[in-house]
This record gives sequence, structure tokens and C-alpha cells, in this order.
Amino acid sequence: MILVCKKYLRFLDTCKTLSHLFTDFDVSLLLNYWIYDKLKQIYGDESTNEIDIAFAYLQWKWGYYDYKQQNNPYYIKCKPDPSKINHEDWKNRKKLYDYYVDYDYLLSMAKIKNKIECTYYNKLKDMISLYESFKEVCESETDNCPEVFFKCQEKNIESAIKSLTCDAKIMGTNPIEVHSQRAEDIEDDNIDDFTVEFDTHLNSENSGIGTKVTHSILGVAPVLLTATVLYRVCIYFVNIYHYSANL
Repeated sequence: MILVCKKYLRFLDTCKTLSHLFTDFDVSLLLNYWIYDKLKQIYGDESTNEIDIAFAYLQWKWGYYDYKQQNNPYYIKCKPDPSKINHEDWKNRKKLYDYYVDYDYLLSMAKIKNKIECTYYNKLKDMISLYESFKEVCESETDNCPEVFFKCQEKNIESAIKSLTCDAKIMGTNPIEVHSQRAEDIEDDNIDDFTVEFDTHLNSENSGIGTKVTHSILGVAPVLLTATVLYRVCIYFVNIYHYSANL
């Protein structure tokens, strides 16, 4: 918990700058997903009371760390708010949002490498699978539907992948194996003080690139940044996203 708090305070120091870099995404949502995921790892999925207390502590830190900034829009986005991510299916919501953040990069890379490897193609297929899993709930319970579902709908992601092809011999390859190093495996000493992780590292449980934006924002190690902004200060962010950070 001490490390989480340390990285969160580092994030507060740079949230004004980051608010200008990540204009296309909900920085607040990415931050809260990162916090929630870290607290789940520390206290366990069933320890709701401990997680609530930890969130309350971080909210207190937010309020007193730089109280003069509390009314600034960019600082408000940095406030821990469990209500944003407190859903039973939060992991799938997080994964879909990670993919959404990385979508343009994934699609462009899939078009370039579709005859060489299926890494990006498979990621897009996984994204569509997640997207489709929310269709029923979004059609019947719009209030409980993640906003990212409609953002994906606007991008017409299902049609986009239809024009892509991939070598059948490679399609079964695990797209995650291409990346040999996870952000968490890098020593904290090597983390740039300016980068901030949003928890988007490459592993079998998350999307990968989108994971980077999270990592870049909360202080993470070298992980490929997306093309969007040096997809993480640069993988959105080829120095920032390439220099994705682990909170």
C-alpha cells in the first residue's frame, strides 16, 4: 500500500501536465482502474472493507496534498473515486477500455503486419469478443452499460476487422508472447519520475497496449507506447508509450 500511495502522489505532481497529453481518454477512469486493481492485488478480491478504507485514505491524500488545486478541473480528475469502477465485471470493463485506448494503433499495426504475424489481429478479435459480451446488458440496461461500449460502437470495430486477414498457421499463437518483459518486472529505481502508469501492462489477463497508457501515467518502466501520444509521455506516448510506466 505504501508503494501505491507513493506512486499516486507522484501522479498528483504531474496530473496537470498529463491532462493535456491524454485529452482523448478519461484519465480519471484509467487512474481509478489502476488503483482498484492494485488494491485487489494487495487485499484480495473479497476484502471489500479494506479496499474501501484504502480508497478513503487516498481520497484524503488527494484533498490535503495540494488543497489549493481542489477546484481545478484537471485536479478533480485525479481524485480516487471507487464508484467509477465498482462493478462485478470491472475486469472486463477495464480490459475493453484498455483496448479502446489502443484501438487505432492496433488496427494500423494489424493492417501492416497481417501477413507476417497475428499479434495485433488477435488482440482486435479479443476486443470484439469483449465488446460483444456487453451487448445484452447494454441493450436491456443502458444505465449499467459501460460508456466505452458506445465509444467502440462509434468506431464500428466489428466492420473494421472484417477486412483484415491472418495466416491460419499463426492465428493460434498467443499474442502476448511477443512481449517478453512486463512493466512490473522492472525495478522501481528505473522508473522515470515523470511517467505515470495507468495499469495497462502486457499479460494474459489484459489488453496490452492500452495497458500501457495506464503504466505511462503512473510511473512505469519501458513498455512499448502506443502511437497515439508516444502511447503512454510518449506507446501513445513512442517514448512515453514506449516508456510506459508501472505505478
